[in-house]
Amino acid sequence: MLEPGVTIIHGNNGNGKSNLLEAIYILSVGKSQRAINDKDLLIFNPKTLNAANEALGIHTKVSANVEGSHESTKLQYDLFEIDSKKQEETPQQSNSTNHIKKKSLKKLVRVNGIQRKISEFVGEMNAVLFTVQDLELIYGSPKIRRRYLDVLISQHNREYLMALQRYQKTVLQRNHLLRSIKTGISRVGELNPWDHNLVIDGGYIIFTRSKLIQQLSKLSLSQHHLLSPLKENLNLVYISDIEEQPSESDQSNISRILKQKLSARISTDVNKGFTSVGPHRDDFKITIDEMDCSRFASRGQGRVATLSLKLAEAQYLSDTRGENPLILLDDVFSELDSIRRDKVWKVVSDYQQSLITTSNMNDIPNNGTLNMKICRIVDGSIDEVD
Repeated sequence: MLEPGVTIIHGNNGNGKSNLLEAIYILSVGKSQRAINDKDLLIFNPKTLNAANEALGIHTKVSANVEGSHESTKLQYDLFEIDSKKQEETPQQSNSTNHIKKKSLKKLVRVNGIQRKISEFVGEMNAVLFTVQDLELIYGSPKIRRRYLDVLISQHNREYLMALQRYQKTVLQRNHLLRSIKTGISRVGELNPWDHNLVIDGGYIIFTRSKLIQQLSKLSLSQHHLLSPLKENLNLVYISDIEEQPSESDQSNISRILKQKLSARISTDVNKGFTSVGPHRDDFKITIDEMDCSRFASRGQGRVATLSLKLAEAQYLSDTRGENPLILLDDVFSELDSIRRDKVWKVVSDYQQSLITTSNMNDIPNNGTLNMKICRIVDGSIDEVD
């Protein structure tokens, strides 16, 4: 039972501190923050499975009871690896087929024991995860930043998540059709229904992301002034193929421009075999005093900038949902000086519940030791320290 307030998870590296926070975060967003794909979440040692789970083929299971302000909710995430058969025709005998066993993944999510769609599961519990890898939001690929926006919006906007799922499927189908057109199997006119869907969902995605960036930019600036003594101006800028700033357009205008861009790039898309315009190609950047952090910021400036963004994320979710998100900090204090540790501690300790991991208790601000619970983790086993 994790009580309200601040809980410190203390232990040496390799004992499961990050895994604990990752598991909790999975219950918030339905996917791992660290794993590249779901397969990375599978248990590598089958001896750790009990007989019942082994019979079901369950490799990963995460569950928790979440005590809200009005009710208790049980969340459960199960990941299976199952056998699937694929028929393959032998080249020598066209009437003969081989059955090839392949492994495939199946994900099930439940709310209070009832199976739900992932779009109904995400956001049942809100959480904000801080890690030392957050610097990738500045120095990493655009895909990392798009994913960040999508996960954050999806925690409180299920319409957005469903639009995103439809959009991703449409892009895959359109790309397949583009390659088919290039080989002469299909015709350009067959793109029309896919383009129609792309324009509707894509316009909504760009519009929603750009509005989020506006809000996060204001909140991040406030947090940045708290953390940085230089009072630099931090700003977030959404980058899209749409020429004018999306934040200054309404959704219908964004969709109109996106339709024009798709039509203008048909020849290019057919030649390349993929869709070259749309929110799946967009990005955002973090600037300090109008200078791109990815190019000009020092490592220290970048760390403060990303920390400001994550604190803004927590405030955004709190304002949007009307209740505090769960705050998860994975060994973040070790990267900060004592002054910023104190300031971050003051912010996160005001939230209803915060979990902080550390391998060194000296990294925890002294002014917080009287108002926290300390647990020790060894080989994945957690015990409270008296």
